[in-house]
Amino acid sequence: MIARRIMILAVVFVLGSAYFIFFRERHDFVWVFAGSLLVLTVTYVFQHQLDQMVIRGVPQRIDKSMHQMMLVTAPYYKSLSKQDMQLMQDRMARWVLRKEMIQKNENKPPQDLMYILSYYAVLLTLHQEDFRYDIFDRIVFYEHPFLTPGVHEEVHIVETESVDGTMIFSIPHLLKGHLEKGYYNIALHANAEAYRIQYMKESVTWEPNIWERLEEVSGIRREQLDTYIGVPQEDPWPVAVHHQVTFKGAHISEVLHYLPQLQNIV
Repeated sequence: MIARRIMILAVVFVLGSAYFIFFRERHDFVWVFAGSLLVLTVTYVFQHQLDQMVIRGVPQRIDKSMHQMMLVTAPYYKSLSKQDMQLMQDRMARWVLRKEMIQKNENKPPQDLMYILSYYAVLLTLHQEDFRYDIFDRIVFYEHPFLTPGVHEEVHIVETESVDGTMIFSIPHLLKGHLEKGYYNIALHANAEAYRIQYMKESVTWEPNIWERLEEVSGIRREQLDTYIGVPQEDPWPVAVHHQVTFKGAHISEVLHYLPQLQNIV
């Protein structure tokens, strides 16, 4: 994006002017050095805002390799009309651009992880104008189940932390949930939690037997889900959203009331 290009150019000018200042004793290059350093600093601090400003009003497309990956791994994405697919791509690209991605082994997170998450985020917001989930601006990836201060001594595979605006994932479990049938989809689960926190202004009224209904739809017992995720699931909402999207014939009225676009998605 434009911010990265500006930063690369600024670094070139910083290094070039530093060479002339320190090795050629050309002190007239001090102004070039200072100006380039200022541009580099300002662009780094405001890079997300600058990128958003540049693409405002310009339809975005995701990378071709990511598009092909989604065609293979997300049947609903493949079924979209040309117009709806363009809308989906535009929103996915903008969602990714606004998020800070962190991988705990200090490598840059694989691009496919970002777009898998963006797909589910956008899927839940196709019926509304706001799709950015601004509360959640950081995504953290681990190579394995993890511990966090917010969960007392329990190793788990997904967490949605609204106080810090962070979603945290175990990469192997995230990929299995998206790519392999039979695995619980924690990318969808986390985005459903984020949707509830970000956009829902009222509490869902659940029937007393909601967990029994969810088990009937999916065949997954609540205890199994608690064990797999690593922490007890007290809120039926993300599980209900997951099952509505994943299991054919699910008609979870409490979910469809808020997310009517999920009616025919499997």
